Amino acid sequence: MANHHPKLAALAKSISYRKGELASLEKREDELLQALEAVRREKGDVEQGIQQLNALIEAFEIDPDEVRGIRATPRKSGSTHGAFRGTLVKILKEAGGPITTATILDVLRELNDSRINLPESTRDALDKIGRDIRTISTYGVVIRHDSGARGQPATWRWIGQNQE
Repeated sequence: MANHHPKLAALAKSISYRKGELASLEKREDELLQALEAVRREKGDVEQGIQQLNALIEAFEIDPDEVRGIRATPRKSGSTHGAFRGTLVKILKEAGGPITTATILDVLRELNDSRINLPESTRDALDKIGRDIRTISTYGVVIRHDSGARGQPATWRWIGQNQE
């Protein structure tokens, strides 16, 4: 470009940037349109699958409209799959004997591990611990040590293998 007035050069520079910006936006628009088309195809496949399943469920004389939808619930950020139960198992093994749910909660709070995502409310945290220990107990490695009477703190004992 020849030596032009600074205002003219600034205008030319602005045009160049705008053209580059336009090219970037057009490229992004194409990518989004392709993604939209893929989502529409996937949505059509899901709707077709629902229709097929509705036909099957009607054979059992169930109204498909009464079946509620289930949305996937995303994991809380920073949490790791299996970290909470793995930590519970470790605490139960290291206890070497009966341990109360409240003591387990104290140990978990002392660990302060962000991967286990412990509820802030004491009641919710104790419920989560109890729920997960009962699930672990279905594998026969943990038993309830106390009588299980209401109002008493639950006491658990590891009876599984101590090797990992």
